[in-house]
Amino acid sequence: LTASLSASFPVPSIIQSAIMSSQTSLLFLVIAVLSASVHSFSVTGPAPSTLARGASQASRPVPTCLFAEEDNEADAPTEETVGEAGPTESPSSEMDILNSPAFLKRKIEVLKSDIEATEKEIEEAQARAEAGKAEWGPQLDALRAEYKNIQDRMASQSESRDMESTRAVVREMLELLDNFDRAFGVVKAETEEEKAIEAEYKASYQMILDAIGDLGVEEVPTIGIEFDYEMHQAVMQKPGTDFEEGIVCEEFQKGFKIGDSLIRAAMVAVAA
Repeated sequence: LTASLSASFPVPSIIQSAIMSSQTSLLFLVIAVLSASVHSFSVTGPAPSTLARGASQASRPVPTCLFAEEDNEADAPTEETVGEAGPTESPSSEMDILNSPAFLKRKIEVLKSDIEATEKEIEEAQARAEAGKAEWGPQLDALRAEYKNIQDRMASQSESRDMESTRAVVREMLELLDNFDRAFGVVKAETEEEKAIEAEYKASYQMILDAIGDLGVEEVPTIGIEFDYEMHQAVMQKPGTDFEEGIVCEEFQKGFKIGDSLIRAAMVAVAA
């Protein structure tokens, strides 16, 4: 700097000496400051072993200790005491709450309100039912009566169909029974062998009668009974019999009926 200044402008020697002296003093000052900084760092800074030990200790939890004055030791709780005295709830405390009078009283009030609401709903439903019954009651009664009539009619029709079926089956079997009756009236068994054959035919005849009897079929009573034009068919009158007039004295063909319904009228002779 002094050389550049001297080359540009002529500077007196006294001023140059002062400038050089100032530069030297400034240089010494800078060197002193740097030395002091380096010395301070080397003295106060922790050693490498100290840093390593500090790192290992930092990784472990360090308990916190609070110290209080002897005067306030009894009054001021420590941090552990504060932590342990936190709010906790146990099952017994919950049961105490549920069994408390206030809770039970409130529960009773809620139940009463629910019962009142339910009773109100029942009354409204009954009122609607009565209104509907008043409006639709006659129609429902008519429908019930019609349904009962349909049931009775169906039962009667079913019964009549069953009776007609039975009558049709019995009519087909009556021809067979008539043949048995004619044979028994004409053929007279004389030998033991013929009597055995006749007994077998009579057993078969009786089996047929029992079968139609299980269907509810009955023979129409004839001899000794007063003539009934609904059940009997008179083919002749016989005077001079042991029966009074109007009494059936002879049967020519059996008649059958189911209950009060006639299947075939009996052919008879009436005493005159």
